[in-house]
Amino acid sequence: MNMLKKSTLPRFMMVITVLALLLGLAGGMPLTASAKQSSFIVQAANTKLAAKLVTAHGGEITSTLSIINAVTATLSTDEVAQLRLEKDITAITPNGEVKMSDDVPSAAPSAISDKNNKGVPSTDYPNVTGADLVWDRGVTGDGVTVAILDTGIGNLPQLTKTTENRPGRIVAWKDFIEKSKNPRDPNGHGSHVAGIIANSEKGQDGDWNGMAPDANLVGVRVLNEQGAGTYETVISGLQWVIENKDRYDIRVVNLSLVSPVQSPYWADPLNQAVTAAWANGLTVVAAAGNSGPGAMTITVPGNNPYVITVGAFTDNFTPSDWSDDYIAPFSAAGPTLDGFTKPDLVAPGGHIVSIIPESSYLSTEYPENELKGHYFKLAGTSQATAVVSGMAALVISKNQDLTPNQVKMRLTSTALPWVDDNNTAALYSMWQQGAGRANAPDAVFSKDRTSANQGMNIRADLAGRVHYEGYAYYDKVTGTYRLHAPFDTWDGKYGTWSGKYGTWSGKYGTWSGKYGTWSGKYGTWSGDVGAWAGKYGTWSGKYGTWSGKYGTWSGGYTTWAGKYGTWSGNEPWAGSQLADPAFVKSFAAGIGPDANIAGATISNFLLEP
Repeated sequence: MNMLKKSTLPRFMMVITVLALLLGLAGGMPLTASAKQSSFIVQAANTKLAAKLVTAHGGEITSTLSIINAVTATLSTDEVAQLRLEKDITAITPNGEVKMSDDVPSAAPSAISDKNNKGVPSTDYPNVTGADLVWDRGVTGDGVTVAILDTGIGNLPQLTKTTENRPGRIVAWKDFIEKSKNPRDPNGHGSHVAGIIANSEKGQDGDWNGMAPDANLVGVRVLNEQGAGTYETVISGLQWVIENKDRYDIRVVNLSLVSPVQSPYWADPLNQAVTAAWANGLTVVAAAGNSGPGAMTITVPGNNPYVITVGAFTDNFTPSDWSDDYIAPFSAAGPTLDGFTKPDLVAPGGHIVSIIPESSYLSTEYPENELKGHYFKLAGTSQATAVVSGMAALVISKNQDLTPNQVKMRLTSTALPWVDDNNTAALYSMWQQGAGRANAPDAVFSKDRTSANQGMNIRADLAGRVHYEGYAYYDKVTGTYRLHAPFDTWDGKYGTWSGKYGTWSGKYGTWSGKYGTWSGKYGTWSGDVGAWAGKYGTWSGKYGTWSGKYGTWSGGYTTWAGKYGTWSGNEPWAGSQLADPAFVKSFAAGIGPDANIAGATISNFLLEP
């Protein structure tokens, strides 16, 4: 076993700064406040009515977003005020900015080749998740198309050719930034994500470098060269994917992008579009965000209760040794502000190796992260999300008739939670590890056909007839996050969390102060090291001494992520650090995102694991 020490050199990675800014259009002369034009998403009972009212009040329509009964338009302050008086207008939302869920990695050493090695770099995440064992049984992702909404996708041979060297895997391309006709990625982030999902090149270890190396790809460019886009571009991309899903056999949608939470999930236009994608049979995989490690840091659209939300762990530069793995400190944690348990699971997200085009923004700005042959290192929940999108493609490739809810249940019910190896108590709460560590073999070969999101009527939710809250809440008396009945008592200390990184109710697993070093034992993933070898399904039943079988509480991804009653307007985080009066008032009223709400900006520099 090759044990490599984690770098002690401090390297910093800039995580998302997502601003819902109102961008004024400057002319030759200064404009008055009422004359300044800004971009808004205007919603009504239907798109035609929204367009009619916007035009009647002098607004200029820039796009039609029928997926959410809306148009995007440039409006003055006066025009916005007039439209707000129209009884048929249901919402007016600033066309906020959205960014990729990570920016810049650090160049830390890892167990892959670099510029000084011969041959193609190898990636570790297929082995860390057990995807290589899935390939051994003939499942490589063929017959499934993954749509990637990101900065674009490079026309690279690792993405265009199959494992048998046949061309044509990028089956479609749509550019909402520059309207280019051919695939391109001036930033590099989208290609990095695509490579994690579907790179068909073999590394020095003889294994393919992507999770689902025969999956087809659709590139949808919704973010610019700097990795930023708007609600308009992302929603337009989702609308295009829904309209073309049958034409290109799109089954999975990867969203490695984030925006700050400013409203209930159901009032946010981007979340409405994501919910519509799920309702139309698309398995949506979204990043939790890089705003961790504190509680209630899950971002949009990862806070959507229907989709699969992914946090990140690192193998600590020892991919063959699970005992020193840990959840990355940048990985956002739940619960969501609606009280839902997120993330749904965690996947490799530290020092992730994949491909990017030459001369892209990332390769130019951070040459120290470049490896041989278009390979590049990044860290973040973007990368973890791509790992799970590749897993979802493998699950669907083997089980073509599964619904998105069934795919979500497969992925969560087979995940391996982090437990204390002495007493099987959880070393991370459910709001940090979700169901646990991504486990490809059991997810792909499971016979489970139950569904997640039970008790939720997605069509009624989209229609505005009912909305939901989760079971989680902040207990002001104990200072911990807990679950409402019937999950208010929990064996294994999994459902109680103080909200601090590594400090738990009960004091087990206390963080020593350095990332990557526990004060006591690391603990054990419930599958232990090498549990997969020839033993598919080993952990698909029960684990440790926790309550009964996994299915008993995997209702957390059915009933927890189902309803704790319809929306009541009560914030589940009352008394916590988020209880800003202005924010609470808008959130509880179900008001959509607004640029002026307190706490609308997230910007952090974090150490990379």
